[in-house]
Amino acid sequence: MSRILFAWELGGNLGHITRQLPIARQLRQMGHQVFFVVRDTAVAAQLLTPEGFAYTQAPINVDKKRLPQPVNYAEILIASGYADPVVLLGLVQGWLSLIRLFKADLMVVDHAPTALVAAHLTGLPAITIGTGFEIPPDRVPLPSIRPWETIPTERLLRAEHYVLERLNALATFLKGGTIERITDLFQGSRRVLATFAELDHYGIREGVNYVGPLFTGTTGQPVDWCLTDQPHVFAYLRPETPGFDNLLKALSKLSAEVIVVAPGIKPAHIQAFARPNLRILTQPVQTEQLFKLTDCVVTNGGTGTVSQCLLAGIPLLLVPQNVEQFLMGLRVEAIGAGIATRNNRQEPDFAGLLEDLLKKSRYRQSAQAFAKQYAGYTSSGTIDSVIQLIDNTLKTPVSSN
Repeated sequence: MSRILFAWELGGNLGHITRQLPIARQLRQMGHQVFFVVRDTAVAAQLLTPEGFAYTQAPINVDKKRLPQPVNYAEILIASGYADPVVLLGLVQGWLSLIRLFKADLMVVDHAPTALVAAHLTGLPAITIGTGFEIPPDRVPLPSIRPWETIPTERLLRAEHYVLERLNALATFLKGGTIERITDLFQGSRRVLATFAELDHYGIREGVNYVGPLFTGTTGQPVDWCLTDQPHVFAYLRPETPGFDNLLKALSKLSAEVIVVAPGIKPAHIQAFARPNLRILTQPVQTEQLFKLTDCVVTNGGTGTVSQCLLAGIPLLLVPQNVEQFLMGLRVEAIGAGIATRNNRQEPDFAGLLEDLLKKSRYRQSAQAFAKQYAGYTSSGTIDSVIQLIDNTLKTPVSSN
C-alpha cells in the first residue's frame, strides 16, 4: 500500500480539512498510510484527532508585514512569503523535508501552492483539490480577484513575472525544473475542481470538469428544530464576522426559531444574546436533517456550506469576511438565491435583509431551481471519483518535471 500526504497551507477555518477528511478515511480503509500537514493544528485537533489521523504543522510564513490587498493569485503568493527569497527557500525546504521524512508516494494538495512547488521539484505525483478560488484559471495574466475594481493589466502581469522569477531562481538553486507560468504548477498535478460551475469564484470555465463540492452534513453534534409554527433560520458564523453583534441582535428579534453556530464565541456573548427563540452553539452540528426544515441560512460564504444549502433549496444571507467569500456571494446573487452584504462604511440592515429572504419568494424559488438542477447529487460520488483518480495516479505516476 502507498503513503499519501495531505497538504493544507493557506486559508482558514474548517473547510479544507472537512474536504480532505472523507477521502482520507476511505484511503485508510483501503490500507494506505495517511499523514496530514496542516496550516492550523487547532482545527486538526478538533477534526483529525478524534479520527486517529497523524498530523503536523505546515511550513508557513510567520513574517506579518502589512502588504496591499492582493488583486490576483500571484499577489496572494507574494503576500504568503514569495516576496522574500530566503522565506520562500525555507518554505519549500520545509515541504521537501516533510515529503522525504514521510517517504510520500503521492500528495493530495488543498490550497497548498508551496507543497505543489515541492512536488514539482521532486517529481512527486500530486492531486490538487480545490474550489475555483484555490485553483486559478490557466490564463495570462492571472485574472483579478477584485472584479469590482479597475486593476491595471500591467499590475497583474508584473505580479506574475515577479513570482515566476522567484520560483525559477529557486528551482535553479535546487537543481529542479523551471516553469513558464504559475499555472504550470497546477498543470503538473491532476486537478479536481470540487465545486459547481455556477459557484466557481472566477466564473464558469469552458472545458473544465466540475466534479461537485466535498462536504459532510453528518459531522458534529445532533440538533433539531423545536418549534413547528415558526420559520427556521440557521446561522454559521465566526465572531470576527463584520457586524457580528448587530447581526445576532437582528436574528434574536426575528419571528423565527434561530440556531447559531459560532465557533470561538465568548461565553459572555452567548449569555448576552441567547433568547428563548435563539440557541448559540460553539461546535459544528449535523445539518443534513436540520436543513430539510430550514427556511434561511446566514453564513460567511464557504463553498461547502453554500453548496449544501443550495442543494437543499435554502436561500442565503452571506456576510463575507474576505474576498474569497465575497466572490462566492456574487455567484449566489447571480443565480438569484441570496444576498451578499458589502463591506462599506454603512452597516447593512440585517433585519431588513433577513425579512426579505424569508418573505420574498423569488430567493427560495431560485434556490429550489438550483436544487432541482442538481437533484441526486451527493458528495459520495465525488469522493469515489477522487479515490479513483488517486488510484490511477499511483498506478501510473505522472512527473511534473
